Amino acid sequence: MSSPATLPDERRELPGGTVIWLFVAVELLTFGLFFFGFAAARRSDPAAFGAGQAQLHPLLGAVNTCVLLTGGLLAARGVLANRRADASTAAACLWGAAATGVVFMGIKLHEYGMVFAGGVSLSTSTFWFFYLFVTGLHFLHVLAGVGFLVPTAWRTGRGDYGPTEPTTVEAVAVFWHLVDLIWVFLFPLFYLVR
Repeated sequence: MSSPATLPDERRELPGGTVIWLFVAVELLTFGLFFFGFAAARRSDPAAFGAGQAQLHPLLGAVNTCVLLTGGLLAARGVLANRRADASTAAACLWGAAATGVVFMGIKLHEYGMVFAGGVSLSTSTFWFFYLFVTGLHFLHVLAGVGFLVPTAWRTGRGDYGPTEPTTVEAVAVFWHLVDLIWVFLFPLFYLVR
């Protein structure tokens, strides 16, 4: 019996290639440092952090969490459909994931509008600096994710990818899952943990 390492049809590469996973590791480290900085700053001024959190809208954060998780599910289904050579389903799933990114950004822009209308800025307090900077950085990642998903969905529907060319679709999905994962940590950190 052959060992798993010698099976000829077995893929030995990481989905999406090694480079995207190195990027994911660097991004997780970067956001992790922000999370630790946030926790340390919160310990030094819990009243200001509590006052800032009281002005946020947890329902909007929860809706955005559901939106991004739906996008992650669609991206994963797109990868699976691409592996089955089902280009139309793969493309539809990737378009759907991109649409969830647009919805997320629309909700987030609405939320930022409410925050700024309340007179908040990066210099208002340490809480608002962290909230605006870190969620703004995440917003840019969502924007980039949509920017990756749209051409990938278009090219997938055109038949440019498939089981023999999975790397691009997988790499874009891995990036989109990174965006999801970061938000899954940001949502409770900013909106729920008191």
